[in-house]
Amino acid sequence: MSLEPDILTEWPWWFPINQVEELESMAAVGYTPEKIAMYFDVNREEFLQEFQREHSRIRYHYERGILVNEAKEAIATQNAANEGNATQAQRLDKKRFQIMFQQLKERIIYGKE
Repeated sequence: MSLEPDILTEWPWWFPINQVEELESMAAVGYTPEKIAMYFDVNREEFLQEFQREHSRIRYHYERGILVNEAKEAIATQNAANEGNATQAQRLDKKRFQIMFQQLKERIIYGKE
């Protein structure tokens, strides 16, 4: 069962669908789409074109990988802060500010809700 939104485009035939988790992991550690295309040895131009398409599954999994990683870090930080770790409490405040700032920026600049 897939939890991906129905609005996403079809999976590109040239990208191995069984590599989704690896794609997400690479995005989470900061690899660019160009480097990911090279890693998977797929045509760079095709990969980037698919990445830029509206509702692209590649883009969805790239962004999901980043989000999942950030969320796991934030949850671990929150757990440590709740246990009384002052340094982690400061990191959590900083992370919350960064998330709030990004959301406000997207609302103001791009009209996202």
